Amino acid sequence: MAETIRQIPAKYGAPEHVFHPRMGSYGRRLGAALPPLLLVVVAVFLIGYRRPAGPAMGVLLLLALVGLVTAYAYLRPALVVLTAHYVLLSRWVGFRAVPRERIAQVVTVRTLLAARPRSGGSRGRPCLWFVTPAGRSALFLDGTVWDARTLDELARASGAQHVNFQRATPAQLTEHWPRLVAWRVRYPRVRYVAASCALIAAVALFAWWAFTRGPA
Repeated sequence: MAETIRQIPAKYGAPEHVFHPRMGSYGRRLGAALPPLLLVVVAVFLIGYRRPAGPAMGVLLLLALVGLVTAYAYLRPALVVLTAHYVLLSRWVGFRAVPRERIAQVVTVRTLLAARPRSGGSRGRPCLWFVTPAGRSALFLDGTVWDARTLDELARASGAQHVNFQRATPAQLTEHWPRLVAWRVRYPRVRYVAASCALIAAVALFAWWAFTRGPA
C-alpha cells in the first residue's frame, strides 16, 4: 500500500510538497468508519455465539472482511505529493498520478452543503477539485478524509489558479463547471442511506438466520 514518500516511483520525480490530513479530520473519518466496524462486530458475534458451519460461516467471514477493509479505507494514512510535473494521490496500490500540465484550476469549498440545505443548518465538509481545461475533475479530495486547512495549502502550493468558496451547494458549483461534481458528491445522503440500508439488511438477515437455527 502506498503510504510514504519512499514508495513514490522515481519516474514521477522528487517530492516538492507533501500533505497529510491533520488530526482534526479524524472525527469525520471515525464517523464514516463506524458502520463498517459495526458490521464486523455483529459478524464476529454471530460466529462466536452460534458457530455456523459451511456457507454461512464463509458469508459471515466475508462480511467481517468487507467491514474491516471499508473501515481501513477511511482510517488508513492518506498522502498527496506535488512533484515538478505531477500531483500524486496515494491509493491501495501505488499512486494516482495527474500531470500538472492537465490542471487549469483548483477549486476548493470550505463547506460543501447538501443539495438542498436545511434552513439554519451549517453541516458540510471541505472538498477540493483539480480541474482540467475542459472543466472536468482530474482529481478529487473529499472532506471525509481531508481537512479544509490542508486542502487550502495544497491548492496554493499547486500553483494553479485557485477558486475558493466558503460555502456552496453542488448546484452552485455546476453553474460554473457543469461537469465537475460527480453524482456521489451531489447526493451523499443517498449514498449513505443506501449503504446503511444494505448494512442493516445484511445484519438483520444473518441475525435472523443465527437465532432461528441451532448451533452446528
